Amino acid sequence: MWFDKETLNQMSRPTMDRVIEKIQAGELDDAIKICGEMKREWGFLHDLMVESMAALLTYIGQAEGEDRVGDALRYMTEKVWKDAVDEIGKRDRRQVAMALAATWRAHSTSGVGPKAGAFSVEEDDDKLTFTMAPCGSGQRLWRRGFYDPPKSYGLTEKPHQWSFNRKDFPYYCSHCTLMNELMPIEWTGTPLYPLDPPQTPDHWCTWYFYKDPEQVPERFYTRYGLNKSEELAKHRRPTPSGTDSNES
Repeated sequence: MWFDKETLNQMSRPTMDRVIEKIQAGELDDAIKICGEMKREWGFLHDLMVESMAALLTYIGQAEGEDRVGDALRYMTEKVWKDAVDEIGKRDRRQVAMALAATWRAHSTSGVGPKAGAFSVEEDDDKLTFTMAPCGSGQRLWRRGFYDPPKSYGLTEKPHQWSFNRKDFPYYCSHCTLMNELMPIEWTGTPLYPLDPPQTPDHWCTWYFYKDPEQVPERFYTRYGLNKSEELAKHRRPTPSGTDSNES
């Protein structure tokens, strides 16, 4: 036999439960050791899933044509993201900002792995700015050379609305166009997490979270040929009939 029963039981327990147990028992060296192991637990699975999506989109583009990549991304976004965007819209904006930071901590896989993800957060009166250096998913693929042989994952052959109107833009990174900006505008009138994608693999990706979503700058609409005022007007609730704003 390779393992005793206790080892087998520990294999299936949540890692954080094991850490808490060690802390409560005063076994701090063991707790620190498990934390170090936990930093690498998620990384392999995370990177495998990211690369799998890049490979799948590449296959779609090669087998069905590049326009179908955009169709696939739009279908995915409608299926998996619309309910989440609705829920985010109901939450306190501070809570959303904290959740976004937690998402990026997860996406950065605790700063381990090749070309490890990292980010910083800054705040001003209007917004929080998340600067990825690099983004823990798509940009790491780019920096690791996965768009060159032998992997040769897909880059856009021409500009598309779903690729920030850019040629030679990674298929994988194009999902940010639809998930963060274009489809949230269609659903709510405002982008969710407007961003400036990297110009090169060595550049950084910058996301913004506006405290008031209606203060998102016009440029995040005009890049899609949209008018901000018109999009906001589509989603504003009409004033109830018979209401006089001058009534006491």
